[in-house]
Amino acid sequence: MNNSQLQKIISDTQSDPYIKWNNPSLADWCRVNPEFSVYLFNKDGGHGYFSLLHNLTSNIEGIIVELGNREGLGILSIYDALGENSELYTLDIVDDVRFIKDEIKNDPRVHILNDFNSLDSNRVEKTFEKKSISIIFLDTIHTYEQVTQELKLWEPYMKDDCVILVDDIRNYVPGNSKWKFHQEYDVSHKYDITEWAHNFTGFGVYLR
Repeated sequence: MNNSQLQKIISDTQSDPYIKWNNPSLADWCRVNPEFSVYLFNKDGGHGYFSLLHNLTSNIEGIIVELGNREGLGILSIYDALGENSELYTLDIVDDVRFIKDEIKNDPRVHILNDFNSLDSNRVEKTFEKKSISIIFLDTIHTYEQVTQELKLWEPYMKDDCVILVDDIRNYVPGNSKWKFHQEYDVSHKYDITEWAHNFTGFGVYLR
């Protein structure tokens, strides 16, 4: 993906930050949950990044990696748009994907690995080929140290035009230091889309 294509996807999503579901029934389990349906369906106007995940997946083929998948809302957003020639690897150290149906779990394109530490270099090497990842979403521990170590470890496995997503890049609560990463990350194209993508907590998009 080049920067002009990425800019268009960001702009289009900002204009209409709601998932256009291909299969609305995938999210039925979430619809009846008042707390999480606010996020997935962007009812508060501040969680448009789920729509961005959907739109990026619709426009990019290849391997998509999600580091951190608690509850499974990101999985739903990506899976609904996942192409036949794409795969989703979603990792965590806690097994809580409560909104994910067997239909998704049993799809051979989907790999839900909830015994996978994102900093386990040996397992990363065994699971992924170099320069194979098209999109990566870093959403684990909210510290500068964690996200910088993840980026260093995973970067060799990213394609040259890999789209990198990082949430919680604003300095909004004590203990969250991911904002330092966003300030320091020296990359060709960097976007802070906090206002519509993830209200005051922050969301960054990067293209090398």
